[in-house]
Amino acid sequence: MFFISYPFRAFFYQPGYRQHRMHFDSFLLMYVLEGSLTVEFEAKKWPAEKNNFILIDCYQEHSYYSDTGWEAIWIHYDGFSARKMYTMIVSKFSNIFSLDDPLPIMNRMAKIYQPFTKKEPVREVLLSKYLNDILTELIIYTPLQIKEVQRASAIENAKIYIQEHIQEELRVEELAKKALMSTYHFIRVFKKETDMTPHEYIINYRLRISKILLLESNMSVNDICYESGFSSASIFCAAFKKSVGLSPTAYRKKGRID
Repeated sequence: MFFISYPFRAFFYQPGYRQHRMHFDSFLLMYVLEGSLTVEFEAKKWPAEKNNFILIDCYQEHSYYSDTGWEAIWIHYDGFSARKMYTMIVSKFSNIFSLDDPLPIMNRMAKIYQPFTKKEPVREVLLSKYLNDILTELIIYTPLQIKEVQRASAIENAKIYIQEHIQEELRVEELAKKALMSTYHFIRVFKKETDMTPHEYIINYRLRISKILLLESNMSVNDICYESGFSSASIFCAAFKKSVGLSPTAYRKKGRID
């Protein structure tokens, strides 16, 4: 359970403003909307500017100030898990950091602010949940570029799995589970990485195998159908003609003549 000693608010700090405290019973989360400032904490000076988050342990001596002024939103908070979560976040980001997309955090901060601005009843349990969501989001946050690499790697692994199991029934839902994605998200990411849906990729890979076998083996069309992973000769022939413009038999004959 967290408690918020001062709610989120927008604040304009005038040029020359300086705050210095030896001790204040809370933690401070601040987001800089405009301008820049300097934070002194743990015998270090930290520059902070627009789009930076600031997270400091106000139980320790700290200062922040600016010659030019800045605008920020902030929350002072504390609670049973506050220190543990604070330590996890700063060990990951340090005390001054930025996110690829700060909006999810800001939206949750806005929910904390809402009852104070609209003079609604303050529900401590709900505010505590929002704050817990904010801190948890920061703990599990993964930078966008790392996410992109992870997604690309997951799709590459899915392609390898498809190729190695092409003779089996390949269901998109199962491929998505192996990639640790929802089916919808998997299809969207797969198409972004390959320009094809998973189903299109499977069909195209089966057709590639069938073309090789038609030209380089004496296997029957029926055997090639199952060797390349199609469930029936009729489905195979229809897919082949749609893609190539020729039946498998005509393709074999034409390729061998050429």
